[in-house]
Amino acid sequence: MDEIQELHRQALVGSPEHRARVTRMTSAVDVTAPGFWEPGEGEEIRVPVDGGEIRVFACHPRRPAAKRPIVLVPGWGVIPEGFRGFYELVRGKADLYYIETREKGSSRFHVRRPDMSPRQAARDIGIALDALGLRGGRDFVLVGACWGAALIIQGLLDGTVEAPTVITFDPIHRLWFPKWLLDWAAPLLPSFLLGAARWLFVSALIGDMQEQTQKARDYAFARAAVPWKWKRAAYAARNLELFGTLGGITREVFVVNASHDRVHEQTYYPRIAGEMPRGRFVYLPSDEAHRELCIAAAALEFARVGASEGLPPALADFERRVR
Repeated sequence: MDEIQELHRQALVGSPEHRARVTRMTSAVDVTAPGFWEPGEGEEIRVPVDGGEIRVFACHPRRPAAKRPIVLVPGWGVIPEGFRGFYELVRGKADLYYIETREKGSSRFHVRRPDMSPRQAARDIGIALDALGLRGGRDFVLVGACWGAALIIQGLLDGTVEAPTVITFDPIHRLWFPKWLLDWAAPLLPSFLLGAARWLFVSALIGDMQEQTQKARDYAFARAAVPWKWKRAAYAARNLELFGTLGGITREVFVVNASHDRVHEQTYYPRIAGEMPRGRFVYLPSDEAHRELCIAAAALEFARVGASEGLPPALADFERRVR
């Protein structure tokens, strides 16, 4: 094992003290909180994008303690209910914007064959930031989880996404669907057959997964899937590979991880941070059941300080060297 590999291995070692601190950071939840998507709690905004529109939710507490808004871009196909725990932690403490990307069931299109590529989805994020008045000097925290993080990275590479602070939580370097499915089955099978077969694909992917929280989330988003959107978006992403390209991102990017499961292979995350010249890796040791809470805790700590302050003091001891 060379020196860099050993650094990356050590970056994923968390002490009992660190785990206890993460538990304290994720404990101040409001379990009575309504969903941010519910009428009267969050505002639903439709943002025009190329070929159609995407959905954004905005929640503005009366007296947010945090200095800056949090903008969250969730993972592939995730439905808002999947981030209930996230909102239970940040509710009332920070302004929140939740951007749904175009493979979600909420997107609408007025063209017959919309562009479902990762680059277009990344452009949508930049368009949404503009529409929300979050660019042009305003300080905010942009957080992406899993596929959302990959799209933010793509946008950074293309110059279509920019934010004062960028946090990528469990960014995937490529889409986790089997390559044979993307290359051969997706272009040949009709959408209705893919829709009927999606349970087989999901079961093959996560059937023996032990993390019940992740399993429940993945089955929920499979139920909400719009087959033709998944088909076209997955096929358009079949050749996406971020490894080998990340050296083109010269700005500071925080890569954060808390746990491991079959979808989120945590050994990739120190490597992703290390490949970016100014990438920084933060490890919040926890378990899969608390993944959304860890995303929320990290986002909230960054929202409590300005972009010029860099890594928040509360997270400083969780940073790990990756190069």
